Formats: sequence, structure tokens, C-alpha cells
Amino acid sequence: MKKRLRLLCCLSLSFLFASQLYAQKYEAEGAVLSNGARMQACSSCSGGYYVAQEEGALSFSVNLTEPSFYNISVVAAAPYGEKTNIISVNGISAEFYLADSSQFAAYKVVNTFKMEPGEHKIEILKSWGWIDIDFIELQKVIVSERFNLNQTLVSPNPIPEARALYDFLLDQYGKKIISGAMTLDSLDEAIWLKQHTGQEPALLGIDFMHSGRGYSWYQDKMPVMNAHTWYSRNGIPALMWHWRDPSRDTEEFYTKSQSKPDGTDFDISRIADESSAEYQAMLQDIDYVAGLLKELQEEGVPVIWRPLHEAAGGWFWWGAKGPEPLKELWLLMYDRMVNHHGLRNLIWVWTREPGDEAWYPGDAYVDIIGRDIYKEGDHSSQAIEFNNLNALYGGKKMVTLSEVGSFPDPDKLLQEGAGWSWFMPWYGSYTRESQYNPLALWEKALAHEYVITLDEMPALAIYERQPTGIPDFSEDEQSVLAYPTRVINELTIKSKSRLESVIIYNTLGTMVKQERLSGNTAVISMAGFQPGLYILKVNQQHSLRVMKE
Repeated sequence: MKKRLRLLCCLSLSFLFASQLYAQKYEAEGAVLSNGARMQACSSCSGGYYVAQEEGALSFSVNLTEPSFYNISVVAAAPYGEKTNIISVNGISAEFYLADSSQFAAYKVVNTFKMEPGEHKIEILKSWGWIDIDFIELQKVIVSERFNLNQTLVSPNPIPEARALYDFLLDQYGKKIISGAMTLDSLDEAIWLKQHTGQEPALLGIDFMHSGRGYSWYQDKMPVMNAHTWYSRNGIPALMWHWRDPSRDTEEFYTKSQSKPDGTDFDISRIADESSAEYQAMLQDIDYVAGLLKELQEEGVPVIWRPLHEAAGGWFWWGAKGPEPLKELWLLMYDRMVNHHGLRNLIWVWTREPGDEAWYPGDAYVDIIGRDIYKEGDHSSQAIEFNNLNALYGGKKMVTLSEVGSFPDPDKLLQEGAGWSWFMPWYGSYTRESQYNPLALWEKALAHEYVITLDEMPALAIYERQPTGIPDFSEDEQSVLAYPTRVINELTIKSKSRLESVIIYNTLGTMVKQERLSGNTAVISMAGFQPGLYILKVNQQHSLRVMKE
């Protein structure tokens, strides 16, 4: 059994960003332009120019003098229609979305990203290309408290096992990441990982893709059996549904298109007409899958439930007609499963796509936010994505890597504070081939103290929330507390009065960190510090000692 990490941070804190301290502007025409990006004169633009990206890229060199958190905004226009492109900070990248507009506007593309003193490389890279960029701006912010997580599930009166699983997820969030793997044929990828690494993932992805279609070669209840088997071993069953054409005209779930001529043209917009054949077909399929999920509930098995994934991408029929029919379908499924069939064992996961704010069903119908990221060979922390999602949903929802092609290196997750709940590579080559996830990385990750494997899972059915480890003040206690006193990566400072600043010194008296603070509680990163004793000077008057391990 691996050494378990001590408590790193408190996730019951409120979500708060202090006001902007100052902003640094970098003109697009001052960036290094490549692959056809070109400068254009513009009398109304900052600096008198903008850069037409076209098929190219922009690279900005940024020099910072002190460690801090930054928001990064891009002032840009998308005159050729809506566009998705890529922002990269020191090689950590994420997509950003611009609405169709010829007017320049500010788009916040990076939230609360930690940057150390020195040179940094910020790039705007082509995904779709063809946007116009006026400038980027770095806004220094003070981050005191990042999360205000929902403590209850959206389904009323959940079964105790669902409540216990959600409590386990809350307790681990930001402190450890749960390992996962998607399966195609029963427990295939978990078995492969056990054979090659000696470890099994804690979370198992399972699909209803073949259920309810009358296939003679398939046992319809296989997903139910696999979920029951995995949960009986204290594993987490995560079920999804590649929902094939409800009309049965095809066996497709992909939308019919020029690139997919054999796809389905099933019309989800007919959901607005309850008497339509399409509505009745969708309802019949929902009822069938609800029956399978009900069997799990009767056995006391909770389920992470991720339906209608990647809707805003448009490549599945449920996203082919825009946001309104999709939201109607989500609410119909929720109502039918929860209120009609009485399902209380589901933890509902919405799979985010860039720019899909109009598609979101709403906080009342979603427990967790997932993000599917396929970047071949990219084992970065995806910290930009994590911070952006956390900010977008107000720190209220846990966020997770619901699908990945290549999973993050756990060392980078720790270094960059990307607190994803779990990661789940897709099955087959994504799990097994080195171009996506080398075996050496699997071995490292599944042996890492930050990564939870199946053998480390508690008895989920009877799991109870763990003490937060947060001390409280009594009448005779000092007015400032720091915990834990033996730090792994993050330290929490709690004060009776408003926090203003902290300075950290090593035993030689050298200042190694200084941060402005606000509020009464702050989380301070000590990632990268050498092991040893450190002195904290809080608000220029209170001295505290902590040991970095």
C-alpha cells in the first residue's frame, strides 16, 4: 500500500477572486508571428494594428517579477463566423471560443493560472484559425479561496450508497486524483492494466452502447453485471450511453454529415411534440435504460451517470439541432429517471464542450462537470482547462477528466494545482499504446501517492465524510492558525481578522515567497519548496512555523 497524502487543502471554502491589482498589455503586433499570421493597420485598435491569425500563430514573451495568479484575456474578433482556437501558456494549452462578430471584444481565456517569476511563453495557436487579435492582457489577481462545492446531490433523497460515493469524491477532490479506464468488452482494460502494472484503476467506464438493440451476440445486462462486479470490489462504476438512433432506422449515434454519410438524421427537435414518433422513441429508450439502472439501485449500487456527452460538438444526434432540444432531452431524461422511475442512485455528469454555455442544463440537474480532452501524447496537467472550468461554474461543481486520450503526469498535477476528480483514458489503443500512454507512465501513475488505485479504495457502501482537519478558534487561542503543520504541497492559513499578506522565509532568513491575501482563509501553495522548516510572517505581525515534507 502506498503512503497516503495528508490533507492538502480545504474544499469547503467559498469561491472568491479579489479585484484586479494591475494589468499588463501585450500588443499582437509585438508578438512573433508565424505560418501566415500578419499585421494589419487599424486606426481604432490599440497600438494602431491588429494581427489577422488566418492559418498562423502568435507567440508572446512575458517577463514576470514575482509569483502570482493571473487571468489572461484576449481582445479579438471573429469576422468569419464563430471560431475555436488554442491558448497555450508554457506549453499547457486549452481551447477558447469566440462568437461570430466583427467587433473586437475581450474574452477571458485563462483563469487564476499560477505563474512564477521569469520568462513565460504565451501562444495563440490555430485550431480553426481565422480570428483577428488586437492584444492580450494579463490581470494579476489574488486568489484566497477557490471552491464552494455543492455538498448535496441534485437527485432528492439519494440512496445511502450514492451519498457515500459523493462524499468520497468530495473528500478526495483537490487532494488526490482517482485513476480510471474505459472498457469495451467487460473488464478488458482493467485486466490489461493489472497484468502489465500490477494495479487496477479505481474507476471503470462502462457503456450502454449495445443494450436495448436486440443484438443476438450481446447480453443486454452486461453493463449492469460489470457495474455490480466493480462496485462489489469497492470500485466506482461510471456509466455512459452512446445512444444509437432511437428510430431504429440506423444503428448510428453519429450525426449524418458529409464526412459521415451513413450517420443518422434522427431529429431531436421533435422532442417538442410529445405525440411525435421521435418523442415516443426517445422516451421508450430512456425507460429501457432506466430499468437497467433501477436494477443497480435495487442492489445498492451507485452510478456516476454521464449521458448525452459532448452535445455541443454536434457530432452526435442529440447535439445536431442546437442547445434548446438538447436541454429539453436532458430535463426529460432527468424527470423520467428521477421522478417517474424513482432512481436515486445516480450522480449526474455534464460533459462540457468549449463555448457551450447555452447548452448547460443548469446547476439543479448536474452534479459534476466533465471535460473530454484528446491530445495525443500530451501529459500536461491541463491546468488551464481545470481553472477555467472551476471559474465558469463558480467553484460549485467538481470537475473531472471524463475522457482523455493521454492522461496527465501526476507530478504535473501536483506542481500546477490541477485538482481533477478523476481521469479516464478511452479503451484500446488509448489505454495500451505508447503514443497515447506509455506503460512506464502507467506504472508511475498507479504507484504515485497522488493517484488512487482500486486496492486503496475504502468500503464505499459505508463510507463517511472524513474530518476536514480544520482547526477552529477558542477564546484563548492565537488569532492566526496554519495547517497542516507538516505540509505536502498546500498550506491553509486561517485568521480571526482579515488576512492581508504572508511572507515565507527559510531557515537562513531568505524570503522565498510573498503573497497578498484577502478574506479570513487562504490556501498557499508550497509546491516545489525544498523539504525543511519555514517561517511564515502573516500580516507583518504573526509568526508561524511549518515543516515542508
